Amino acid sequence: MRPGLALFYLGLGLALTTAQPVEPARFPAKRLTQPPVIDGVVSPDEWREAYKVESFWSPLRQQPAGFPTRAYIGYDSHYIYVAFECEDPNPEQIVAQETKRGGDLEDDDTVAVLIEPQARGLEPYSFIVNPRGTQTEEIPIGTAENIRWRGDWDARTQVADWGWSAEMRIPLRILRYPPKQTRFGVILERHVARLKELYVFPNMGGYYSDRRQALWEGLELPAPRYPIVLLPYFTGDRSTEREQSRGGLDIRYVAGDALTAVLTYKPDFENIAGDVANVDFSYTEKVLEEQRPFFQEGSDFMPPRAMFYSLRVQDLTLGGKAFGSLGDWRYGVLLGEYQFNGATRQIGVGRVRYEVAPRSFIGVVGTRLQGDVDEQNLGAIIDTQRITGEGEWRFTGALYRLSGDREGLFQQYTFYTQTPPRVPSYYLQYTDIEPTYRPRLAYVPETGYRGVRFQVAWFDQPESQRPFQWTLDVGVLSRRLYGGGVLDEGVFMELDWGFTPDTELEIGVDYLRRPPNIDRTMRVGYTWNALNRYRRGVAAVRFGDLNGGRSRYGYLEQSFELAPRLRLRASYETLAIDYPEPPHDRANQFILTLNYEIDPERAIGGRYISSRTEFGGEVETVRNFYLTYFQRVRRGFDLYFIYGLPNASRTQNRFAIKVVTPIEL
Repeated sequence: MRPGLALFYLGLGLALTTAQPVEPARFPAKRLTQPPVIDGVVSPDEWREAYKVESFWSPLRQQPAGFPTRAYIGYDSHYIYVAFECEDPNPEQIVAQETKRGGDLEDDDTVAVLIEPQARGLEPYSFIVNPRGTQTEEIPIGTAENIRWRGDWDARTQVADWGWSAEMRIPLRILRYPPKQTRFGVILERHVARLKELYVFPNMGGYYSDRRQALWEGLELPAPRYPIVLLPYFTGDRSTEREQSRGGLDIRYVAGDALTAVLTYKPDFENIAGDVANVDFSYTEKVLEEQRPFFQEGSDFMPPRAMFYSLRVQDLTLGGKAFGSLGDWRYGVLLGEYQFNGATRQIGVGRVRYEVAPRSFIGVVGTRLQGDVDEQNLGAIIDTQRITGEGEWRFTGALYRLSGDREGLFQQYTFYTQTPPRVPSYYLQYTDIEPTYRPRLAYVPETGYRGVRFQVAWFDQPESQRPFQWTLDVGVLSRRLYGGGVLDEGVFMELDWGFTPDTELEIGVDYLRRPPNIDRTMRVGYTWNALNRYRRGVAAVRFGDLNGGRSRYGYLEQSFELAPRLRLRASYETLAIDYPEPPHDRANQFILTLNYEIDPERAIGGRYISSRTEFGGEVETVRNFYLTYFQRVRRGFDLYFIYGLPNASRTQNRFAIKVVTPIEL
């Protein structure tokens, strides 16, 4: 038997026999006869009927929360209500920077409620608010940015001389739950930014996982009803080369957790600013993040990147997808039509998985591409894990077979652990990819090898706070070509050292033998004002032998707040590789981003990108500027105005306007 197939069957055995549930805490659901006023002031009379939580826990310190924290949770026929009281001995040190709805709250003090409507320890919905009342949410299925499409909820906060408080009201219709559901999985969290500590309910011992949820039992919920949401849009586009208008439509239908269906007609991908790749040297194609709403929606239900990389689909004209859960089954399917080099192609993408034990799944995945080409890709996936108060281990396995006008086999098996501070975490991965495995819809940067990657990491955040925290990561890599010989092999080490919560130092050393080259590089990075997103700075350098030459790489980024709500971020990176013989490789990229926040729902922004790359004697340049105004509002229509074209290589004398008007049926 081939080694990869043996690992696949081993993983199946683990999934069926050893993945056991962790017994969660339980607490009763309290139905409120009088809903509280959501104003940020936690009045004892308003919350007297709610369930009160006072036993918050610090997984990092493995002891009760360092700052007293209380929470209240209740519900009625339409909403879930949650309140927090967060005492702080130094309220002047409370961090609350973000003001934009849906912004990044990672560096702020926050409170959050995580809700898993199936109560199976799956990925939860997260509702998060900072002391300024700025809200963001994380939807486990992936979804578009429009507030009414995602689902709106309310939060209010108040900062006082004893700390701060927050109140939330979350509509039940945001959550996809099964009919006659009587319990939800729940986690309550408080994050103290300056300490980088998380206080949680329930008590998780020394290891935090968002799947270790308390069971909120005894709910009497109404039958779930969800509106059909239409998202029609209109764009007007005028430039020196063309003048045109265009309309399109997105439609979403939800039937609880069983089904979410999305249809798109002529999506406006042209006005979406794509991810910008860095200019650092890489032996392979760089991975970029998907920014387009249709592909973001339900992305967790689609196949992994090695089978389906949605950025391969550039000009979608018509598409539909459906995804959901039926008991122990979860499924997702996507159908679409797109243009490629003047030809029309049809795609089909699907994934089905079955929960054989708590947090353990087996499933099948597939893609189909037709038109001027013909290929099918079918596979099987195993994903099994075990979580305890001392950590988590997880095994995943994937086996894909490509057929049609291209044929090949892909196998990858990964075992890793995640542990509390001062306990080593391990990562082991075996990969086997045949030379002919080259799916057109996948991201597989290199083929024709078998190899192993092994890493071990340690983390600590000492109570002495000197250093504040540190992480050490050491690994080895060995990959062999199918025809014999070495693809690459090497060792690497990285040490991240946080002197204070606001300053971080990174040192790394890499050795890689990739015939005919031997790479020996060292890198150093430093971050200052790490907790202040509007003053944060990063500087990094790397030097040594790379790709057969002497290399030098540098990166510098700095953020500024020029005036209240007026923010600027500038970044510059440069790469030079000098070979024994010319041509030499050179690359430089400068990005300047300016944003003025009119209010939390409206902003003006601009970005300038200038880059020049010269690899192998071929020169590419980008000189592009675009300016945007956008509003994403709770009520009314979303509006975008764009001067320029975000993903062009040259500034375009182009004006475009886009209006998105949500309609609920």
